[in-house]
Amino acid sequence: MMLSLVACPKDKDTEDEEDTPKKKATNEPAPTTAPTPAPTATQTSAVKIDNPGANPAIEAKVKAELDNNANGITGTAVVPTGAKATFQAPKDWPGTKSGDFNVNNSADKKAVLSAGGGGTEKVEAVAAAGGLTACKWNPNESITWGKDKIAAQGADGLCTKDGAEVKAAMVTGENLVIVGAWAPGTDSANVFGAMRSAAKAAGGSGGGIAACCQALRQNAKSAPPQQQGAYLLAAGACDAARNNPNTAQALA
Repeated sequence: MMLSLVACPKDKDTEDEEDTPKKKATNEPAPTTAPTPAPTATQTSAVKIDNPGANPAIEAKVKAELDNNANGITGTAVVPTGAKATFQAPKDWPGTKSGDFNVNNSADKKAVLSAGGGGTEKVEAVAAAGGLTACKWNPNESITWGKDKIAAQGADGLCTKDGAEVKAAMVTGENLVIVGAWAPGTDSANVFGAMRSAAKAAGGSGGGIAACCQALRQNAKSAPPQQQGAYLLAAGACDAARNNPNTAQALA
C-alpha cells in the first residue's frame, strides 16, 4: 500500500500570517494644523491735511493766531488809504509812509508791519513796502477776523528782509491788507496782536470813525512834509463827520 503525506495545514496558516502585514493599532491624536493668521486690514482713509498744498518749511501760525480771536493790542490806530478797517500798531513801533502804504518797524528792526488798502492782489506790494522780497506763501485760509468778525483770508509765509530769511504772515479783509514779518527766534506776539486788533472803520457808535480820525492824524506825523497838510485837513473833515448826527446815522 502506498501512503501519501499531507502537509500540516497549521504550517500553511503560519506562512500566510507571516506574509500579511500586521495592522498597527494606534491611539495617537490626529496632527493639528496651525491657524492661518487673519489678513491685516489695509488703511484706506486718507490722512487729513489742514491746508492741502502747504509748504512744510513754512510754520503754520495764522489760523491758530487769528481765527475767532479778538485779543488784540491797544496801540496807535492805523488806517491805510482806501481801507475799510483799522488796526492798532504797537506804540513803540514808529510809523512811516511808503507811497500809499503804512509801515511800522520794531525798535530793533527785527519785526515789521506793513499795511495798505486792497485785497489779495495787493499782498506783494504791501510786503515790498515793508522791505520784504522773494515771499513764498502757503495757500490762503478763511478766517473770522477781529472783534467785528470780518470775513478774511490769511496765509503763512517766508520772505527775505535785509538779505536774511524771515517768517511772515498776511491777512486781508474789508479792503485792508496787513503783512507782518519777524526774524526767526524773535517774538511774533506784537505782529499777531496788532493783526487781532482789526475792526471795521465805520460804525453807528462813531467809535470806528474816531479811530479813522486818529489814524489820519498819526499819518500826518509820519508823512512827508508836502503831504502833512492834506492829512490834517482830512482829519478835520473826519472830526466834523464824526460829530454830525446825520453822518453817524448814515454809517450805522
